[in-house]
Amino acid sequence: METVTLSSKGQLVIPKAVRNDAHVVAGSQFEVRYLKGEIRLRPLSAPNISSLEEVAGCLAHPGRKRLSEAAVQAAIRDKLKARHKP
Repeated sequence: METVTLSSKGQLVIPKAVRNDAHVVAGSQFEVRYLKGEIRLRPLSAPNISSLEEVAGCLAHPGRKRLSEAAVQAAIRDKLKARHKP
């Protein structure tokens, strides 16, 4: 069992091994409860955040012709115009 010390600002450092085991990273949110003499931290489920490398090409279809940058920009412009039409 590892021990930690509460700072003057009320902060604790969760040991790295515990963070790794719990799969928590900087910015993770926790539910905090005081229950029967124990302070309990429970990680809240966070949305899965993917890196660009993990999702690149996920919408691609084999054999589908790529659009030029100009065609992409024109399609975006057309959609925005249609969305903002009175």
